[in-house]
Amino acid sequence: MQTMIDEILDTKGVTVAYGHPTPRLPAYDWSCVGYDNPAVFDPADDDDLAEAMSVCATCPVQALCLTLGVNRDEWGVWGGVLLEGGKPIEKVRTRGRPKRSTAA
Repeated sequence: MQTMIDEILDTKGVTVAYGHPTPRLPAYDWSCVGYDNPAVFDPADDDDLAEAMSVCATCPVQALCLTLGVNRDEWGVWGGVLLEGGKPIEKVRTRGRPKRSTAA
């Protein structure tokens, strides 16, 4: 049976999400569910990051959320931590090309 499931779930994203599903029990009260501006959880600047972190700060499932984000190699804010490929990073990376270096 597991082999058949593995054959169906042949992409990494689907396989990882299957292995680490998001609990949907009523007992879990996710602070981000239904949040007015969900784009802040994929922050474009420091203000978005601060807003996302403030939502996560009082979330009762913050630790579970972070664990899911790390295990799934997620991007964005998970459990109050900014992740890039499941790894914590310090600040929002600017989009687009890096600025040209003036050192020659």
